[in-house]
Amino acid sequence: MSILTKEKNSDVSILIGYLLLFYLAWTIKELWLIEYIYSFGDIISPLLEALVKSLIWIVPAWIYIKLYLHSIPISFLKMNVNVKKGLLWGIFLSLLLGAFLILEAYLFNGVSFHFSLSFDDYLNTLLMAGLAEEIVFRGLILQELDKRMTFWKANLITALLFLVIHYPIWIYNDIIFQIGSHIYVFIIGLLFGFVYKKTGSLWSVIILHAFHNYILSII
Repeated sequence: MSILTKEKNSDVSILIGYLLLFYLAWTIKELWLIEYIYSFGDIISPLLEALVKSLIWIVPAWIYIKLYLHSIPISFLKMNVNVKKGLLWGIFLSLLLGAFLILEAYLFNGVSFHFSLSFDDYLNTLLMAGLAEEIVFRGLILQELDKRMTFWKANLITALLFLVIHYPIWIYNDIIFQIGSHIYVFIIGLLFGFVYKKTGSLWSVIILHAFHNYILSII
């Protein structure tokens, strides 16, 4: 076995190890720690939730990029390039997706909207979900897979992994067998990956993801 092949196998093993630990930590949090986290009141609990998510999602990804990939995390994640382009496309696509979801919900399902969101909704459902989930999935995982295969194969796998990370909370809330949710989240994952590839900026999908969650929260 050549040195290059050994290095590639080692790279894959380390990536798989990172993913296994990440999924294990998040599953434990979502299935067993969530009730404890949300036992501290309307202000402390959301802050604690955001802290835990940062420690499981952002910090390990940052360390992986810095220590193993020997890259500057903010540069690797494309958070300091094409910033203006990313912000503009993120806002434009958010408005486009938001209009579609609102029209679909109002015209076809007769849904009424509620705009009174909690501190937890704003902090964790919008801000932390958009930031942390895009850092891990599009910023790190998609880019690492894209090195080893074609973009669309990498995007399909990333979208599948993005879907699976929702399973623990779906199991906790007893909605794991809602097949429509599986299909929807998988397609959204593909869309986010495509937008990230085309804009070359993580900000585009951070904004799009956060605004997408906002629309779902008010529907």
